[in-house]
Amino acid sequence: MPRMSHIFLTLGVVLLIAGVLSLSGCAATDGQAEQEDVNNKAFTFPTGTVFHPALTTATTLAFTNKANNFTLSSAGGTASGGNRFDSCILTVNTSTYAPGTGPQVNDVITLEPCTFDSTNFTLTVSNGSLMAISNPAIARLVNATPSDLNDKTFLFPNGNIFNAALVTTEVTLNFSNNANSFTLTSATNTNNEATGTNTLSSDSCTLTVTNTAFSAGTGPQRNDVFVFSTCQFNSSTGALTISNGTESITSI
Repeated sequence: MPRMSHIFLTLGVVLLIAGVLSLSGCAATDGQAEQEDVNNKAFTFPTGTVFHPALTTATTLAFTNKANNFTLSSAGGTASGGNRFDSCILTVNTSTYAPGTGPQVNDVITLEPCTFDSTNFTLTVSNGSLMAISNPAIARLVNATPSDLNDKTFLFPNGNIFNAALVTTEVTLNFSNNANSFTLTSATNTNNEATGTNTLSSDSCTLTVTNTAFSAGTGPQRNDVFVFSTCQFNSSTGALTISNGTESITSI
């Protein structure tokens, strides 16, 4: 009997160790979020108070342009700008939120830690005493193709990415001729529009203005060239995200 007890004890220890190792192998792998973890992915949080106290409803954080740019959106508006890692440090360049309702231009949102769960595909972010965990990431954004853009019109909350004079003005961008042509129109004054050619590469859109009704200082001028290193289409929402490397904006 003593010998049998020793055998069962040894077997029990082996099984316990095996169980621990098994659980360890199944555990979520958390680590500082990196470019390949979050680029071209959208993370939706139940509330956005970790980004701004007024964002009490569902808020989505999306990364583009090799995760160098971000777009933060909720029912009340959209903010976008640049991201850099150490943790996730978001600098707001554009915002449609009214003051007091969401992030404003030049706000810096430091999310530390900012960790990615490679098993559950969630993002955990902290801002001071606040912490939030996203729903699983949704990879919605793909590089735009002619079929994604042709004969479609995209409304942007402001046209700053096209011209600084349009920073407070909604603009529409329409593509035609198999997306080889574009028309950019000021929503507040349809007499003001610029037209030209669009060149799509594997990951960018290049718009060249050939004609314009905008007077100097009010909008794009003839021969202006806009190179959008990010030009991505969201097949779920029909939105277009463009970025010039400094600024990123998503249609609404």
